[in-house]
Amino acid sequence: MVSWDRRSPAERDRIRDTVLRGWMTAAADFSPFWSERLTRAGVSAAEIRSPEDLQRVPPVRELELLDAGGPGSPALLLRPREEQIKARASLVTLMRIARGIRREGDGGKATVLLGEYKPIHLHASGRDRRLAIAYTRSDLDRLHRAGARAAAVLDLSRGDHLVSAIPADGTLRFWGLYHLALGASILAVHARRVGHGLEEVAVGFRLAPATVVAVPVSEAIRLAATLADAHVRLSGVHTVVVAGPPPDVEARRAMVEAWQAAGATRGVRVLAVWAPVGARALWAECAAAAPNTTGLHTYPDLELLEVVDPVSGRPVDHGPGDLTYTSAGWHGTGLIRFRTGDRVGGLTDEPCPACGRTVPRVLPDVVPAAWQPLARTADGPRRLDLRGAALVLSSEPGVGPWRVELRGPTARRAGDAYVVQLAGELAPAHLRALDRRLAAGVGLAPLQLIVSDHEQVEATADGVFADRR
Repeated sequence: MVSWDRRSPAERDRIRDTVLRGWMTAAADFSPFWSERLTRAGVSAAEIRSPEDLQRVPPVRELELLDAGGPGSPALLLRPREEQIKARASLVTLMRIARGIRREGDGGKATVLLGEYKPIHLHASGRDRRLAIAYTRSDLDRLHRAGARAAAVLDLSRGDHLVSAIPADGTLRFWGLYHLALGASILAVHARRVGHGLEEVAVGFRLAPATVVAVPVSEAIRLAATLADAHVRLSGVHTVVVAGPPPDVEARRAMVEAWQAAGATRGVRVLAVWAPVGARALWAECAAAAPNTTGLHTYPDLELLEVVDPVSGRPVDHGPGDLTYTSAGWHGTGLIRFRTGDRVGGLTDEPCPACGRTVPRVLPDVVPAAWQPLARTADGPRRLDLRGAALVLSSEPGVGPWRVELRGPTARRAGDAYVVQLAGELAPAHLRALDRRLAAGVGLAPLQLIVSDHEQVEATADGVFADRR
């Protein structure tokens, strides 16, 4: 059997399309939120049989998801009734149910249904941790497998010992590393509690002879210095796994030098693991590649990725844009064309030139929350989504070129605000309606709506954002 990451492009795409077809019909039946959204778009889930078909579904932003159903957006959970399972579950699930009934009758059926569809674990997601991503028992099995896959990409083995400095904060970066170690049968010490400093991590090195260290990307250099000051023996450490967007070449070189100075092996590697908001498992950088060159290796049988233009929402064939995520293959929380807000350098289906894996790769550079600044408003910090302004302005009749500027406090005004400058002829009633639509789309009403001549609007044809803080 060909390994999951060495399939031919045709076989990889066939499996991806098979997973997508079955998952889409189930998600539409199992979630009223997605059923209603597809109906409004005039799309039947049964018609979606490929990534190209999926593009008929309008992409969705976090702001829209959080409005869907209260804390954690429980409307996104896939919670089927038994008759829906009979009609829409995959053949594999139906076979498991049949075997459970043969073994234990109704009790066996209940065991399978609970394992497949009952959420039993959550991790906090979203820009401000307001979105809950749920896992069923079967999802946790998938997370184990994804963890083992990430470990293989990182070139880690069951003979390694991991000491993790990732705070136990309940987010994917913690649970992803936790299940990476479990899935790959790596001895792991998760040495840092929430709210505790890097000094606490030194205890982990007294419990296990570390060969691998995991640390938030922003703390990688500081952890090396902290452990050196604590006289921790690091001579066995050959890999530093940094959780976060892959660092650039210069930053990575500084990390390598810091760990070598602290006593790690001369050939110590710094490799990143990362995933966007809403994702279910961490992606890893290829250990065989030169730093920051081949990107993050993903899981085509567990998710479907796209890159879209941040302004128009239209797919981008090549080059950078807004990473968009569909959770095909997972049973807990359903996400269809979720615009993560993370800017990536692009996607490629070409085999990795370093390791030969044929899975899609997310290319550098990665910029989290590229269009979602945290503004300091009079009511406290608030996450804005400037893509909402693009959605409103680009679809508004009578609006020509436009520009959105984020501005900081002034002597007369406390807090951040944004100003919209646009060209066009709009009546006062139209401007008031536009103001309300911008408030809903961005998460805050604009400080000013300035109507100018075309020549006065410093903008491209599709609009532009500027952070003037």
